[in-house]
Amino acid sequence: MTVPPVSKAAPPLDLETMRASADRLLGSNAEVLSPERLETLTLQLRGHLMLAVPEVESAVLALSEESVARVCALFCVGEARLRLSAQPGRSLSARGRTAHAQRLARSVRTLCDHYENEDHQCPNAPERAAYLRMLLHCPVCPDCRTVDDDGEAVGSCVTGDRLYEEYRQARRSLVLGSGL
Repeated sequence: MTVPPVSKAAPPLDLETMRASADRLLGSNAEVLSPERLETLTLQLRGHLMLAVPEVESAVLALSEESVARVCALFCVGEARLRLSAQPGRSLSARGRTAHAQRLARSVRTLCDHYENEDHQCPNAPERAAYLRMLLHCPVCPDCRTVDDDGEAVGSCVTGDRLYEEYRQARRSLVLGSGL
C-alpha cells in the first residue's frame, strides 16, 4: 500500500480570525485592554503578520511588475516587516504600546485584503497616482525608512515629505469633492 505524500503547502490564512483580532483594537468597537491582554493580543497580531507576509508576498509576485496591486501589496508587506521589526521596550507608555499594537492591526487588515483579493489597491482612484509615487520612492529611500525603536518614522526626506503632502492634498480634495 502506498501512502500519498504529505503536502508541504501551507494551509490558507484564517482571515476571519485575523480580522477579528485586528478589530479588537481598531474601529468603533475597539476594546480597552489591560496591559496583559494587550501584550497577548500584540503577540497574536505579530503571529498573524508572520504568517501573512510570506503568503501575500508570494501571491503578488506572480502579478505583472507593472501591476498597481502588486506595487501596493509589496509596499504593504514591507511596511508590515518594518512594524514586525519594531520591538517597543517595556518602558514605553501604555499609550505607546497600544499605538504599536494598532499599527500591527492595521497591517493585518491590509494584508488580509491583499490576500483575499489579488487586485486590491489600497487607495481609491483620485489619489492613486500620488500614492504610487510615494510607494515607488519611500521603500527604497534610506531616509524614509529610518524608524525609532517604536517603529515610528524618524527620517527626514524632503522628497518623501513632498510626496506625502501631494498624497494628503489629493485625499483632501477627494473628501471635499464628495461632500463628506
